[in-house]
Amino acid sequence: MTTMKISAVSDISVAVIIPAYNAGRYLAQTLQCVIDQTHKALEIVVVEDGSTDDTASICRRFAAGDARIRVLSTENRGVAAARNTGIGATTSGYIAFLDADDLWHPTYVERMLSALHPLPRAWGAVYALHRFIDPEGNCLRSGSSLSARDSILARHLVFRFVGNGSGFMIRRAVVDRIGGYDPSYARHGIGGCEDFDFELRTAEHFKIETVPLGLVGYRVHSEAMSSDKSRMARSLVAVSEQCIGRNPELPAFVVSCARASAHLYAFSRFAALKDWHSAASSLTYIYQHSPMLALGVVANLIYSKARRGARRAFSKALPAGEPKENNLQKFAEIDPLLPLVGGWSHFRSRSLLRRLSEIDRSGECAVATSRRGLDARRPKRPSSASM
Repeated sequence: MTTMKISAVSDISVAVIIPAYNAGRYLAQTLQCVIDQTHKALEIVVVEDGSTDDTASICRRFAAGDARIRVLSTENRGVAAARNTGIGATTSGYIAFLDADDLWHPTYVERMLSALHPLPRAWGAVYALHRFIDPEGNCLRSGSSLSARDSILARHLVFRFVGNGSGFMIRRAVVDRIGGYDPSYARHGIGGCEDFDFELRTAEHFKIETVPLGLVGYRVHSEAMSSDKSRMARSLVAVSEQCIGRNPELPAFVVSCARASAHLYAFSRFAALKDWHSAASSLTYIYQHSPMLALGVVANLIYSKARRGARRAFSKALPAGEPKENNLQKFAEIDPLLPLVGGWSHFRSRSLLRRLSEIDRSGECAVATSRRGLDARRPKRPSSASM
């Protein structure tokens, strides 16, 4: 990033929306990472979503020390409704979303804004990649290294590049065009992937840029919404089906890959819960896409169980009380330019990404949303029976 680009955006205001529900354990770290951003022109709105812990008092303490922070208190309605409340309370031309337990690298807003602002208005959003962090803020591993830019609807529907709700910045024009986050998933008991739904609806109307760096610390802990494996599985499948339903012009190949990708994710979650009935249902969808892929999924499940059993046996054989090495590094101390690794698999292959890239470039996914106009602001409501 050049000095010229940095100076060109330094005075541009960015709204930061932080929904917070019972986030007392992590909220102070999250707010501090926003305060420490190198980009200072921020409109910071914390939506305190009916918490029963000390979230509200933490919000008030930080707001008293930084005039940029406002706190909005609401009854508990879920993350989508909270984000919408925050959007409605801000005026900045750019909006960034951060979950109350995640972290940003200090240069996150600066890099994201410098990437998106110079582009034509047809580019509605920018996203960054992430690293997984533990409850103490230590980096566990990198997230996927895969990214794509420009018209990415087909690729994102299958590959899900963003991976969480804390790595997405939009122009306000996106909300003016597609509306906000869809709160009906939570009302149907399948909340969890509203961010993916919002990203897909954005991709239906706008080109999307990427900053392919691990600038987001995505926290893994037992209280996180993503820890509910069954709900997340059903949510992802529902979001994928909603996108397919909105866009009947999607090529059959894309639809088949999207369903297989969603059900691969769902199968892994159901299998972890030993919900074999739901896992079998997802495996049926995978088999319809590719019998060989379904066989590979089963073989991988057997192999994984055998490997975990061997690890447990090895762990029991170690001398009792022997200290474990801890070489973990704090997320804030990691050089953001260090490359991420991973993301490829038997299914998410380079050949599949190339083919989907060709479809995106060809305009085959140039869906008819422009003809539907404002109907795109009112997506069809998901059903808990979407699976």
